[in-house]
Amino acid sequence: MSEWDSWVAFVLGHAANNYYENAPKESPAVWHIQIGGHDGSVYAKSADFDGTFDAAEMAKMSNAANGDDTDIFTNPPKGYTIVRVVPASSEFQVLTGKKKGNAGRLLYVARGTSTLVTALVDVTNCSRGCESKAMDAFSVGITEGINAGI
Repeated sequence: MSEWDSWVAFVLGHAANNYYENAPKESPAVWHIQIGGHDGSVYAKSADFDGTFDAAEMAKMSNAANGDDTDIFTNPPKGYTIVRVVPASSEFQVLTGKKKGNAGRLLYVARGTSTLVTALVDVTNCSRGCESKAMDAFSVGITEGINAGI
């Protein structure tokens, strides 16, 4: 296991545990995490991360999560709809989206100090409340990662 694989497990653990503790029990979720550079490069991902974003899409999501002007809302990654960018803390924002044709597949993207973290979350019985809890949980994972130096 590489150092980056450990960071994937760290962020995934914090996010998934927070979701499990706070989300409705009738809406379980499976979390998939990828960590890379702000430029869209990929360092490591969970074994079941099946997102097929190319480097240009990753870089665009990175820039959008940073608050930079992009065409992410009119030209999103293939197969996804980008919903909004939400200020999660004074240190980062979260880009949120959904997979077209699968409202239970949520997309969250945020920049750490030197990394870009992407989460794909598969939620059973997805609702707005679940989406909110998932975004909060992702924010916890990112905050813990930033605090630990990611």
